Amino acid sequence: MTDEIWRPLGFDPEDRTTYDALHDGVPAWMEKSLESWLLEILESVLDDESGETGALRRFQKIERELRVSIRQPKGLEVSDLAKAVLSHFRYKSQSLVLTDFLLSKADIEKLGGAAAIAALLEDLHDDVGRLEALLRSSGSKWAVGIRTAGRLGLVQRVPEGVQRSVEHTIGNSGHAGVRLARAWESAFGVSPNPSLAYSLAVKAVEDAATPVVSPNDTTATLGKINSQMRNTGDWGLPLAREDEHATPSDTLLSMMKMLWAGQADRHGGHHDPSLVITQEAAEVAVITAATLVQWFTSGAVARR
Repeated sequence: MTDEIWRPLGFDPEDRTTYDALHDGVPAWMEKSLESWLLEILESVLDDESGETGALRRFQKIERELRVSIRQPKGLEVSDLAKAVLSHFRYKSQSLVLTDFLLSKADIEKLGGAAAIAALLEDLHDDVGRLEALLRSSGSKWAVGIRTAGRLGLVQRVPEGVQRSVEHTIGNSGHAGVRLARAWESAFGVSPNPSLAYSLAVKAVEDAATPVVSPNDTTATLGKINSQMRNTGDWGLPLAREDEHATPSDTLLSMMKMLWAGQADRHGGHHDPSLVITQEAAEVAVITAATLVQWFTSGAVARR
């Protein structure tokens, strides 16, 4: 049995735009599979032991939580209400919004915690695992991941090792992990907000670094932390060998200064388009922050 990914007969390995490219939205070949999954989950969410009355209450709760008005079907059976919800979001081309919402109903702690998510995503007998397999095999730009601390959601597909590493950091970094999860959502979620993502990335590093560098200053900003580390000059990482032109201490401080200086819209009152945080800048900031948060919360950063 080979592990090589199947490609269509006649596939040109030099042209990966049509088959290997990641696809945004819901491509035609994914529609039926996704709708089947959504309908099954909706029926589960709407169903309870109180019959039509309970199902209708849950239907109306979905409207309130998603801030939408869905045309109520004549029939009030669970299947009727589920199809009405699905039809509304299909018509609005917002099936991924509905998918993200339903994923958020899964409590990570009840699923075994952040450490169990990786195995869950490979479990084809689990609803979450089936969805991830569906998205992956369809070449979707979206993947199942930790969207906010303690909740699942859709995030932009990034290299698997990066995703797993960030999720591990989120789950093991206390309050800094909570901030990092929100930054990850704002950068890679279905409704990206680059400015918020960058701001939260900075705050996550502040949360992680303050107890290590400035434990007595609860209001320390990343700028103040950088200055303190620069002035003492002996903060570093546990590496046995180093390059004299790029020491661990210099590299660590350079990463933190880059993150701090790059937040172009930190101050209000400006209208310069060049100071707007781009999506690309936000993604760099969040990935950088994830590394820094892990280093500080794991004890890797210390005075040498």
